[in-house]
Amino acid sequence: MRGDRIEPDGIHVVRGLTELKALLDRKRMAVLRLLADKELTVKQLAGILGAVPASVHYHVKVLERAGLVRLVETRERSGILEKYYRAVAREFVVDQSVGSIPEAPVFALESVARDIRDALPSILSATAEEHVVNSQVVNVPISRESASEFASRLERLVREFAEARDDSQPVRYSLALAIYPTLPPGRPRASQGGPTEGPTEGGGDE
Repeated sequence: MRGDRIEPDGIHVVRGLTELKALLDRKRMAVLRLLADKELTVKQLAGILGAVPASVHYHVKVLERAGLVRLVETRERSGILEKYYRAVAREFVVDQSVGSIPEAPVFALESVARDIRDALPSILSATAEEHVVNSQVVNVPISRESASEFASRLERLVREFAEARDDSQPVRYSLALAIYPTLPPGRPRASQGGPTEGPTEGGGDE
């Protein structure tokens, strides 16, 4: 049974919180990159990514509910129904207006923290030739205007880092940058709970 076989758009602009939350995950970004190139089943994705199919299925369904991937075809083979998915675009960018949503920065910071935690085994097992880690935390009182200027400079650095992409290289490196307000000593915290990631299988994602 054929579904919507429309080719992916060139660029999809993320403007909603549901889309942003689905996008802010390194594993889901890997799925999107593969589905931007061609239609694949969950089993095929799991084979390429070296992941557990149940875990990949979870990520695909999150992306589908967010409208970032779509079911494009179903095929019956040996009594088994195969579902083929495709990304809705070849590239995804986040609209600046999303930053005005109160929960958006929290999702972004949680994504950075989660990505760093997931990368720890790779960092520990890296060879001397691969090992490049520079991590610094600085906390100083500055004006909002100065913080905004630094944020713009960080954004330019991220673009420069992305433009240095070289697919012939065997090792991937992640760049995690964040600037955010912290409470001064003695200031009471607001009583609000931060958002959490959805359920995972077996206590962790593959």
